Amino acid sequence: MFDKYLAKLFLCVLCISSFSSRADFLYDGPVEFPDENLSPRMEDFSRYAAAEGLFEDETGFSDRFRASHVSQRPHRPQRQWSGAAQPAKVRLGLQYALQYLSGKNSNLTVARSGVRLRNGQLLDTVKALLDWRGDYTPAALRNNFYLMDLGHANTQKSKFTGYYTPIISAKLSPDNEYRYPIYRSPITTPYRLTRAQIAAGALADKGLEIAWTNDPLGLFYVHIQGSGILQLPNGERKSLKFDGSNEKPFKSIASYMQRKGLLNGNPGRSEIKRWLDRHPHMMQEILNYNPRYIYFTLDKDYVRTASGVPVVPGHTVAVDTDYIPFGAVILAEVPIVSSANRIVGKEWRILFPQDRGKVITGPARMDIYTGVGESARKMANNLTGYGKTYLLLNRNPYGNRLAAN
Repeated sequence: MFDKYLAKLFLCVLCISSFSSRADFLYDGPVEFPDENLSPRMEDFSRYAAAEGLFEDETGFSDRFRASHVSQRPHRPQRQWSGAAQPAKVRLGLQYALQYLSGKNSNLTVARSGVRLRNGQLLDTVKALLDWRGDYTPAALRNNFYLMDLGHANTQKSKFTGYYTPIISAKLSPDNEYRYPIYRSPITTPYRLTRAQIAAGALADKGLEIAWTNDPLGLFYVHIQGSGILQLPNGERKSLKFDGSNEKPFKSIASYMQRKGLLNGNPGRSEIKRWLDRHPHMMQEILNYNPRYIYFTLDKDYVRTASGVPVVPGHTVAVDTDYIPFGAVILAEVPIVSSANRIVGKEWRILFPQDRGKVITGPARMDIYTGVGESARKMANNLTGYGKTYLLLNRNPYGNRLAAN
């Protein structure tokens, strides 16, 4: 037993003497980190990245993806370990990220138009965050993680919107009421057909119908969201899983109705529905203005994202994966939507890039998943605004492993 203690003591002395610059990581409780551990300026980060091999090509790291600038105000060191339990949704999202990244090539560079990180670096960051027990704010996290600014080059902020999973009534066999078909993708020539052609029966009686609904407008919004849930008469629910599209461009029916003088201002879904309820003969003409059409398959599983993992309401975010990769973890300043569906402030929140969207393009554009059903729809409709966003990157994977021992 005594020999074992001597061996452990010798190992600790050796670590401290060999890695003196990382000695702060050898602790059992909270520590205060020196000011030099603040997030570096862009040029400092580039030198670190080149030395550590964080990027294959340092010049490919765009100025838009710089580490957050060092504040000139006095730094108040944050405790790394508060002992508090991680929020359940944050831990769940981290576990999904771990699951996603564990099956990927750790040396593969992703998001080549943007952050240009390797999957292995993302995995190191997720593992470090699974051990994190501090606050989720820039001041607390920057002691152990680089904060890579994802904001727009001019505003230094990202634009947020919301998306959700709609629920529509449906049957697995048609009748006089449930007569609007939901199609799976045709094997041949799906791209030539517009919404108008499909509505006119171009795919009818080809064995492509998977269900029928009594709500054509609801189905239209299921197409816009890219997924949905069918509520069957017996109370059972089935998920609609994305099965492709006709690759036509999306066009806004709200803008179309505004230009035609049918509605004023910037009409939302409620205004559009009320107008169409009063003018049902105009329904198909209005919907056909958007030629884009989405195909689905039935799925008994939970709603899943483009990355293959389940959604985490309030934390799953759709991104442009040319700039921000799946498996990354983002710290974002997002709008707070009240129970009255009004923005009442902002909060720092952990987001997980797990999904993508047709209109979500560029490095400073994010779509936050709000949940399922009508309440989620209202929240998504009001979740719009701008805020700071940072991609988190583990500062020192080796040092954190020492701290864990």
